[in-house]
Amino acid sequence: MFEIYAEYLFLENFIMNFLILHITSYFCKQQEKYFKLVLGAGIGALYSFVIFFPSLHFLLTFLMKFVVSMLIIVISFTPDKFRDFFKYLSIFYLVSFIFGGAAFALFYFTSFNSILSNGIFYSNNFNYRALFYSVAVAYVLIILSIGFVKNRVNKENFYKEIVIEFDCKKKEINALIDTGNSLSDPISNFPVIVVEYSAIEELLPDGIKDIFIKENSNRLENIATIIQKSNWMNRFRIIPFTSLGMENGILIGFKPDNVQLKLKGDEMNIKKIIIGISTNRLSKNGDYTALLNPDILV
Repeated sequence: MFEIYAEYLFLENFIMNFLILHITSYFCKQQEKYFKLVLGAGIGALYSFVIFFPSLHFLLTFLMKFVVSMLIIVISFTPDKFRDFFKYLSIFYLVSFIFGGAAFALFYFTSFNSILSNGIFYSNNFNYRALFYSVAVAYVLIILSIGFVKNRVNKENFYKEIVIEFDCKKKEINALIDTGNSLSDPISNFPVIVVEYSAIEELLPDGIKDIFIKENSNRLENIATIIQKSNWMNRFRIIPFTSLGMENGILIGFKPDNVQLKLKGDEMNIKKIIIGISTNRLSKNGDYTALLNPDILV
């Protein structure tokens, strides 16, 4: 006879739900408060008791399971936007499927005494070692699958063509959407597109070019002097930044007349933008010469 202990049932499901939510938080790159994850895991663990109450079996339908999973996401992460909610929900299901598959395989190939009913595991010999192994296997599978998906994503989705207009001149540039680029102009708070100097050189006034020709692009006093003498003084900016190997870096930036972003079958004209000029090569193979701040796509 298969006996189920309520405390084991709750503990099993609570631990698994908490781990799934925690890994979901990790892959969504969000630091959530643990008490919210505990609360969400507790709701999921309590849901497993529905099987014992015939009057509540309507909660075991596909629709109600989906509603419960959405409730768990809202409680655990409280997303502000639908886009964030959909991201959490998608990662939550992906992690759940991988965890479930790993656990089911482990139980199938071992003597672990359990049953599966309405998508919920019930066991009468709770085993921490089996749980640990299933979590380890699932985690490795998640890492491998996420890496595979990232490698298979078409890189063209991250490449965009932009046209920078300045002083009646235009230059078309290949750009990469860089999630690590969060630079903004400290004065206007406009997002910054980082562009290689060689790609933008022909648009720049001669006086500004001298800053780069004479290799003074990181000397604040020289930059300030040259910009003050330029007819375009009100268009140029000094943008501080921090990166690996450079704690107090400086980018010279300017406000273009317009930046045209070419999307699929459409074009976006951006006025509130700053172009930051980099003396470093942004791409080893030359696939792109600019880094887009993803904020401009929102």
